[in-house]
Amino acid sequence: MKILLLVILYLISGPVDCSDVIGYSGGSVFVFSDINWYKHNSKYICKVNEKDCTDIIRVDTKHHKVQEGRFLLYANIENFFLVLIRKLKPQDAGMYRFGLGDQSNLTVNLKIYNNTFSGLPKIINAYLGQNITITCNYPEEYERNTKYVNTVDDDININRILDTNTKFQNDRFSISDDRSAKVLSVNISDVRETDEVFYLFGVYYGDGSVRYNTYFTQVWLHVTELSTKISPTTTTIPTTTTDTDLMTSAALIETPSAVCFTSSVIIIIISVCVCVTLLLIGGCGLMIYKVRQKKTQDYTLSFKSKENKQLDPDYNTYSASGYENIKTSSM
Repeated sequence: MKILLLVILYLISGPVDCSDVIGYSGGSVFVFSDINWYKHNSKYICKVNEKDCTDIIRVDTKHHKVQEGRFLLYANIENFFLVLIRKLKPQDAGMYRFGLGDQSNLTVNLKIYNNTFSGLPKIINAYLGQNITITCNYPEEYERNTKYVNTVDDDININRILDTNTKFQNDRFSISDDRSAKVLSVNISDVRETDEVFYLFGVYYGDGSVRYNTYFTQVWLHVTELSTKISPTTTTIPTTTTDTDLMTSAALIETPSAVCFTSSVIIIIISVCVCVTLLLIGGCGLMIYKVRQKKTQDYTLSFKSKENKQLDPDYNTYSASGYENIKTSSM
């Protein structure tokens, strides 16, 4: 009887507008809607389970964005309701409903696939003024899709940098797509402090009943300043295996330059070299002084020895002759 009642209610209410959204572990999804953000102050997103829909965010606000952990409700410049879910995990899979108040809602079915292809480290180090190239792999099914690169800063401001359909590259940023190798490359020249943000790499789905971006990988660019000036160099970031969560870990940091010495290290090396040189010079000087002193002593001793040998015969002769003179006079 209960099953029959549920079927009747389903037929009366009509089918729920639900569309599949594909996401990747460690990546993000950005879901678009035609809901006007400012039509109602109450905004929400909940996860559908067997009994009800568990709220993740439900708040009354006139602000253009609301965040709770990895979930962000957002209004774009056209005032449309958008949803961003970051750092996806396998347990995030399931049905979500979002919208205004108790109406104007949209339901999506989020599917999470394991990310085993991007090969991009989670954190990349770069230096001010440096030129770098970030490369990542993408799934084969996206070979002919337009690829997008967006950024998200600490304030969760989302900006589109460029895409593979861009005819004129964006100032210091350029993008290239090697479809045969399934490799996406982004070049950043003259790195600046403002470039220290999250970079999201993904594709756009707009053919179904729901439009969304799925980002198969993301990376944090950490920008530091070198105290010793170096000429800008182009560095390609090597690829390494990634995990699910994005965490700041020294083991996950890739240094883009091969060898970089800071001024303190250089000063220490120079100081050590100077000390060693002074010690060598002092040692050589001491050895030369000892050798010369020894030669002088040997020469002095030799001279005195010869002098003594010359004086002894004369003294004996003088003594003998004196003795003879004394003896003669006495006689």
